Amino acid sequence: QFGLSVDTGLNLPPLPALAATGIHFDDEGKCVFGKKSYWDAMYSKEDGVDGRASEQYSWYCTYDEFGPFWRMLVPDEHARIMIAGIGNDPSPVAMYDDGYTDMLAFDYSKKGVVRARQLFGPGRDNARLITADARDLPLEDASIDATLDKGTLDAIYITGKEVFADSIKEITRVTAPDGVIMCISRVIDPDDWMGELDNEHWDIIHDGSLAFAPDGEATIDLGAELYSWKRTRVAYVK
Repeated sequence: QFGLSVDTGLNLPPLPALAATGIHFDDEGKCVFGKKSYWDAMYSKEDGVDGRASEQYSWYCTYDEFGPFWRMLVPDEHARIMIAGIGNDPSPVAMYDDGYTDMLAFDYSKKGVVRARQLFGPGRDNARLITADARDLPLEDASIDATLDKGTLDAIYITGKEVFADSIKEITRVTAPDGVIMCISRVIDPDDWMGELDNEHWDIIHDGSLAFAPDGEATIDLGAELYSWKRTRVAYVK
């Protein structure tokens, strides 16, 4: 478990703003999002946790809302997809049903993976749902074409900047040249995004400012900011 005191040294929003995003701290001032026990409870308790239903809960937005941006960034339905964090969010299921069936999705909570398997149900056999740590993915270098992060890196970030940086490095390692990462984030400071991804391995596409999909959909409807990058052809050396 990772513990985070309120005095983190990170560029987090003030506490009232954090409360508005749904971030919670325990009695010791540590962020509960850094505790595996919190997520196990989220996915296994009948009524969920903190008003978030255990059966289904879409963080920030649904696939209907972010799908137009995803299709703009990942037009090839045969792309090798990675979902960072699964659990009870039905968005990966909707993405699968939209044609993106070469999918690997992971969560570091085993109960989150069990819940995701229930959501995927029978007939979606191409989806590989695994338990894994974002800092140590059981994947070969350059084996992923597109990654969706919808709040997972937010949760990682508030556990500590080093954990966040290590997760970005691992995503960089597994992303193929010309691959993309799409992040929907409401917590991570833009300077910290750029600090980890403004380098020779990535070219920025979306920087968190207002953007539009081809048919006019706006990022203002996502409930968070949109960031995305395209992987360069510079080899990553760990």
